[in-house]
Amino acid sequence: MEIVVVGVAAFLTSTLSAIAGLGGGVILLAVLAQFYSPTVAIPIHGAIQVTANFSRAAILRSSVNWPIVGRASLLIFPASLLGVWAATSIPEDASRAVLGLFVLVLAWRPGLLKWRGKNDIPANAMIGVGAVSGFLNSTVGASGPVTSPFFKLVTVTHTAFVATAGAAQVAAHASKIAAFGLDGFSFRPYLLLIVVGIVGVTAGSWFGSRVMVRTSEDQLRRVFQVVLTALALRMLVRAFL
Repeated sequence: MEIVVVGVAAFLTSTLSAIAGLGGGVILLAVLAQFYSPTVAIPIHGAIQVTANFSRAAILRSSVNWPIVGRASLLIFPASLLGVWAATSIPEDASRAVLGLFVLVLAWRPGLLKWRGKNDIPANAMIGVGAVSGFLNSTVGASGPVTSPFFKLVTVTHTAFVATAGAAQVAAHASKIAAFGLDGFSFRPYLLLIVVGIVGVTAGSWFGSRVMVRTSEDQLRRVFQVVLTALALRMLVRAFL
């Protein structure tokens, strides 16, 4: 049953992201967390999302700022190892509560995660941004809302931002997969689920980019908030009751 739900969710959330850029990957992570503990949902989510980000980066490869990606990738793997250690060191209900609270913040107070500093940063600061990305990807499963503002600051155009951030997320998700693998996580029992998810996000990206939707961005954002809130509250109920 969960394979069908995840497949449909992968398609719908990827379609939503393609249409409105609302971060459907976070919804997919929350859906996975309804069936699995966070330390299982997060690596599965990474295996699905690495494909989505790779395809986007490949299509826009001429716009990728590779020096920035290189700097952001320097500490991603050790940070991912640290994140996996932190995620697997706390009780399952505690990690589910942390993930649920993080999702609620993303839904209703994303500004709390935004960069409020200067409008320019040194290029080498992206080394630290990459480390934060690796740690967050391995603990709460998503880092884009926190790190995206930094990529916007160091890229010239929107296309360059999307391409560069996507390429960096490939490194982040790949590092997360490797870190969980080294920690002993086996992807083999979830291969069918991962394949279904990959097909879903790929089809959703294709479909969303070609469909004309007569829905305002505000309406889509409200749907995003309602769905995330429902999923987050269910995680919190499971964590505390």
